[in-house]
Amino acid sequence: MLYRKYLLSVGHVALTVSLVANAAHAQTTDEIIVLDPIIVEGADDDALLESFDGYTAEGSSTATRIPTDLRTTPRSVTVIGQQQLEDQGVRTLDQALSYGAGVTAQTFGLDGRYDVFALRGFQSNTSSIYRDGLPLRSYQFAAWRVEPFMLDRIDVVRGPTADLYGSNEPGGVVNAVTKRPEFEDSGEVAARAFDQGGGEIGLDFTGPLSNDVAYRAIGVFNQSGTVFDEVDQGRILFAPSVTWRPSDQAKLTVFGQYQKDEVPDSYALVPAFGSIFDNPLGQFDNDFYTGDEDFNTIETEQSYLGYELEQSLGSNLKWLSRARIAKNDWTNDTSFPGAFVSQGGVDPAAVDGALQIRFEVEEEADQLSFDNALQTELTFGDAAVTVIGGIDYYQADITSDQLSTLIGLRDLDTGALIPVTVLLGTPGEPATLIEVDQEIRQTGMYATALAEIGSNVVLNGGVRYDFIDISGTNILSSDALGTGVFTPSETSLDNEQEFTSASIGSSYNFQNGATIYGNAARSFNLPPSGADEDGNTLDVEESLAFEIGARFQPVGTGSLFSVAAFDINKQNVAQASTSTLGATEQIGEVESQGVELSASHAFTNGISVLGSYTYTDTTITQDAANEGNMLALIPEHAATAWVNYAFQDDTFEGLRIGAGARFVGERFSDNENTADFEVPDLVVFDASASYQFGDWNASLAIQNIADEVEVTYCDAGLAQVAATVPGATGRCAYSAGRSATLSLTRTF
Repeated sequence: MLYRKYLLSVGHVALTVSLVANAAHAQTTDEIIVLDPIIVEGADDDALLESFDGYTAEGSSTATRIPTDLRTTPRSVTVIGQQQLEDQGVRTLDQALSYGAGVTAQTFGLDGRYDVFALRGFQSNTSSIYRDGLPLRSYQFAAWRVEPFMLDRIDVVRGPTADLYGSNEPGGVVNAVTKRPEFEDSGEVAARAFDQGGGEIGLDFTGPLSNDVAYRAIGVFNQSGTVFDEVDQGRILFAPSVTWRPSDQAKLTVFGQYQKDEVPDSYALVPAFGSIFDNPLGQFDNDFYTGDEDFNTIETEQSYLGYELEQSLGSNLKWLSRARIAKNDWTNDTSFPGAFVSQGGVDPAAVDGALQIRFEVEEEADQLSFDNALQTELTFGDAAVTVIGGIDYYQADITSDQLSTLIGLRDLDTGALIPVTVLLGTPGEPATLIEVDQEIRQTGMYATALAEIGSNVVLNGGVRYDFIDISGTNILSSDALGTGVFTPSETSLDNEQEFTSASIGSSYNFQNGATIYGNAARSFNLPPSGADEDGNTLDVEESLAFEIGARFQPVGTGSLFSVAAFDINKQNVAQASTSTLGATEQIGEVESQGVELSASHAFTNGISVLGSYTYTDTTITQDAANEGNMLALIPEHAATAWVNYAFQDDTFEGLRIGAGARFVGERFSDNENTADFEVPDLVVFDASASYQFGDWNASLAIQNIADEVEVTYCDAGLAQVAATVPGATGRCAYSAGRSATLSLTRTF
């Protein structure tokens, strides 16, 4: 079905090219009589979205779909630019987010497979990663990794966005904005070496092919080590794009990308006894590997093809169109501990064995996105109003086969494996097979408007209707005794839902650079899988949010100081039924309240600073077992600070040095708020130095200089595994240790 849609997409691109060509032809052919075009004033809008120097962007379109000054936007927005990415030596998306207000990065600990983060208390990486305004959602294991080298900027919108983009977690969205072709020749060649071994080459070239056509080609080749001697990672990426600009009234960009990642399992869970608790046999360091290097393959291939179009239709009307087809093939063949045990059995804290799971996944995740809108600008007295209305369509096809097999007890000292047939006396290896075949379709109709009234007031509001159609099956087959005979149980995933989202916001902007603002929003996320006690499918998760805030941008500066207070209430949260085995109840409700402070300031003496503080109070307000508890993995307090100094005197001209600190407060690993699994707070320090000499730049970036490592996540182990052996105990994951990147870059 998706490939039929793809054929329609190709046809749509052909129609787009035809319309753009006709528009260009009409301006150069005397035989055709056309009305004088009414040009929508877009120079200022374009400037708001351009690449920027320093740490403070001028504007963003992600929070409103309309290019808007960050200071006057009545929502919380952070923009991370190339200068910050380079100064902090960012290598992954979650690293890039770690200095932002309202963000908790790497919530489950160090994990080289995924970009993991929460926004305003809600785990958001599976639903809220966007590329160039179109979603890249994850449903099973096939995740979409974002390469920072190919990004122009990262827009982080905090708070609900369903009125703009449809289903999302209410914490916000992260929109990674890709570099696009430019009509001036430039290029960059970057070579990087890593402290854990290996390196990377990055290539980025752009320029005109003619007066009307420009290109961009980005390539990355990476082969690098990790904190584990048993794990090396690699990436090959090629991303070409072409822009055709036949006139000031039309611009079409066609882009593609191929990315292959080899990320053997770098998410190593260690025994709880020996990490967060004492183990009489000794502690396990963060570089202790509990996987199996003989079964350690995770490969993913991501492919993209799409376009973006802006076309003036005259009469102050503009057509905005974009589409993308994305394909992700994910292969997993790894081994990991399902739980840990003491082989002697006398002291349960003397853990020295792992109940090892062989885990195999073959998954295909295909996604298709269309977004077509009309934009117009209207004037009513002293009010200038921009209105966008459109229809978007999103489709995901997921097929996933997941086989989990208990293979035996692995000695953590010698690595020797006691087969499960000996350990438990079973005829074979107990196994579970999950087969998922699912299709998700979301069709949305939306309208949003931004009104600038006089020189002080900005109003923003939007409404969107979504229809969601989910179909498919989930087949769970179990062979609990290892007989080789699986007992299947099939669950239908069919579900149809509809929802109307809305938002309203306003800001008042004083002439001295101060702004006060507020907003309210109603939003939703896709319904959870499962059924209630009567066999009915589940409803969408609903959210209602309120926010007030203030900003200050001293006139004539690139600085921005912000404070925001928010209250998000999420309903229809799913939980296991207390009365019917295997059923799900939607009585859950979660509230997240908090305050965010952020600052970005550039002094005239070459010093630039970034800072943030986040207070988040999460509460499970309705739940049969956990009412009143905090949400798992979310700290109450978090703070960051970064200072960079560019030397001003001639002796050290071109030299920049930077230093920063990140604090994450203590938090619980589970919604039960188990005291044993409350993980400690963490403070890490980062630093960088760079020297620009002509077209060359040499830099060194170090994250976590002191190699300060703490446990960031724990669980009691996989229940079905822990139950097989008496005395089985839990697992924990560590935070990221020290990493250093040495770079040499040549620009043209």
